[in-house]
Amino acid sequence: MLWAALGIGLHVGIARFTYGVMLPALKRDLGLDYFGGGALNAVHLLGYLAGTLAAPRLAARLGMAPMSAAAHALAAAGALACALAPTPAEALGPAMLALGRLATGLGAGAGVVAILVIAFGAVPAAARPSVSALVWSSMGVAVVLSGVAAGPLVATAAGWRVAFVVAAALALLLAIGFPPRRARAAAAHEALAPSSQGFALRELLRPRWSYLVGAYFMFGAAYIAYSTFAGTRLEALGAPRAVVSATWIAFGVAMMAGSVATFALLRFEQGRRKLALVAASLAAALGAAVSWSEAPAAMLAGALLVGVGLAATPTIVSAYARERCSGEQYAQAFSFATAVMGVGQLLGPLAAGALADRFGVAAVVLFAFAAYALASLLAALDRHAEARPAAPAAAPSRTS
Repeated sequence: MLWAALGIGLHVGIARFTYGVMLPALKRDLGLDYFGGGALNAVHLLGYLAGTLAAPRLAARLGMAPMSAAAHALAAAGALACALAPTPAEALGPAMLALGRLATGLGAGAGVVAILVIAFGAVPAAARPSVSALVWSSMGVAVVLSGVAAGPLVATAAGWRVAFVVAAALALLLAIGFPPRRARAAAAHEALAPSSQGFALRELLRPRWSYLVGAYFMFGAAYIAYSTFAGTRLEALGAPRAVVSATWIAFGVAMMAGSVATFALLRFEQGRRKLALVAASLAAALGAAVSWSEAPAAMLAGALLVGVGLAATPTIVSAYARERCSGEQYAQAFSFATAVMGVGQLLGPLAAGALADRFGVAAVVLFAFAAYALASLLAALDRHAEARPAAPAAAPSRTS
C-alpha cells in the first residue's frame, strides 16, 4: 500500500499539482507566457491519457509488473529531461521540457493503471474502500509537501530543477524496488481484457449517461485550470511566500479530507447519495469564485473548497457509473467516462492560459468558476436521469 501511495503521490500529486507551484519560476526562467505554461501541462495530460488507454494492451503483452517497471522508467527519464532543460537562449528549453512532460505523462498513465490493479489485487475486496482512501489521499500529501517547499520552488532558479530530479528519483524507485513479489503474483491474476458484454461508446450520448459525463468533462477542465495557475495567480498578486505556502498546504489537506469523506457520503441512502456530485461541484464552484478576491483569507478558503470538491468528484462519478451498468461493463464504461474527462483536462489549461494572456491571470478563476457551475447544472440534471438498479457491491475504487 505504501508503494501504491507513493506512486499516486508522484503521478498525480507531484506531476499535476506541484507543477502549479513551479509555474511562476518556469515562466520566468524559460520565458513562457500563460498559454505556454498551460500547454506544458496539457502535453503531460495528453501523454497520461494515451498511456492510460494503451495500458490494457501493454499489460496483456508484457505482464502487469513488467509494464509497471517500464512505465516508471519512462517517467523517470522524462522527469530528468525536464530537470536538464536549457534556458531559452539556447532555443531548446521549452521544447525539451515539453518532451519530458510528454514522457512523464505516458509513463504515469500506464503506471497508475498498474498501481491500481496491483494494489487492489493484493487485498481482499472488503478492504478495497479503505485502501483506496489511503492510496488516493497521498496526492494531498504531495500537495502539502509542495506547499512546505513553495519558497524555493517559486523564488529560486534551481528549485524547479530539483523538484524534477526528486520526481525522477521517486519514479526510478518505483521501477526497480517494487512491487513486492506477493503483489506481483496477485496482479498476474487480474485481467484487463474487455468484457464479452462490451459497453458501446454511443451509450454516453443517451440522457442516462450524457449529463454525468458532461459534468465530468467540465470538472476536468475546471480543476486543472485552477491548479495549473493557482501559484501564478498568487505570484501576480504579490502574495507573501507564507501565504503561497499556506494556500497550497490548505489545498492538500482539503484533498485528503475530501478523499476520505466521500466514502462515508456514498453510504447514505439513495436519495441523498444522488446529491453528492451536485454538492461536490457546487463546493468547488464556490471555491473558485471566492478565489477571485485578492484577500489572503479568501484565497485560503477557496483552496479548501476546491480541494474538497476535486478529491470527491472522481470517486462519486465512479460510484454513479457502477450503478447504471452491469459489473462486466463497468470497467469499460468508466474508462470511456474517464477519457471524456481527460479531454477536459487537455483543454482546460489551454483555454485558461489563452484567457490569462488576454485578460490577466484573474480570468483563470472565473473560467474555473464557470466550468464548475456548468458541472453543477449537469450534475443536477443527471440526478433526475433514470438509473438502473445495481446489485450490492463493494464500494468502487477509482481512477484519475
